Amino acid sequence: MLKELFKKFTDLVYVNFLWLLASFFGLLVTFGAATTAMFRVAAQVLKTKEPTSVFPLFIRSFKENFKESTLVWILLMMLGVPLYMMYHYSLNNDLVILLVLAIFGMYEWIIFTIYVFPVIANFKTKHIGHLIKNVLLMSNMNLWTNIKLLGSLALVILLMFIHISLLLIAVGLYGAIVSYHLKKVFHPYHVQLGEIEEGNDNDGILKL
Repeated sequence: MLKELFKKFTDLVYVNFLWLLASFFGLLVTFGAATTAMFRVAAQVLKTKEPTSVFPLFIRSFKENFKESTLVWILLMMLGVPLYMMYHYSLNNDLVILLVLAIFGMYEWIIFTIYVFPVIANFKTKHIGHLIKNVLLMSNMNLWTNIKLLGSLALVILLMFIHISLLLIAVGLYGAIVSYHLKKVFHPYHVQLGEIEEGNDNDGILKL
C-alpha cells in the first residue's frame, strides 16, 4: 500500500516537472497543451490497478490536443485581461454595478478555466463551439463541486506562497485533486454516451 502511494506521488512529481518544462520553455504559449496533458496523466495516476507511463502519455496528450488547447488558452487570455481591467476600473471608481458584473465575469472565467482542460483531456469534441457549450453547462450545474475546485486552487496558491519550491509538487497535486472531484461530474456523460456502463470507472477518451 505504501509502495503504491509512493509510486503515485512520484508520478505526480514527474508530471509536475514535465508541465513546468512544457509551459515555460514554450514561453507560456504552450500552457494550455501542457495543462491538458497534465490532467490526462493525473487522471491515469488516480486509477488504482493500472500503471502510469507518465512521459509517453504526457507527450501523446500534448501533441494530440495541442491545437485545441492552445486556441482555448489564447481565447481565455483575450477574455481574462479585459475582465481584470474592468474589475480594477470599477473598484477604483466605486462603480458598484460594474464591479458586480466584473466579479461575476471573473468567477465564470475561473471556473471555465478549471473545467476546460480536464474536459479536453477526457473528451473529444467536434469543434471549439461544442467544447465551450459543454464546459459552460458542466461548470454551471455543479455548484458544490465548484466550491471544492476553488478550494483546491486556493490550496495550490497557498503552497506557492509558503515557498516557491513547492511549485515542484503543487501543480501535479492540483491535477490529481481536480481530476478526483471531476470524476463524478464526468461519469454521467460517459454513461450517457454509452461508452461505459453505470458504475464502471473507465476513464478513456470519449467523444462528446
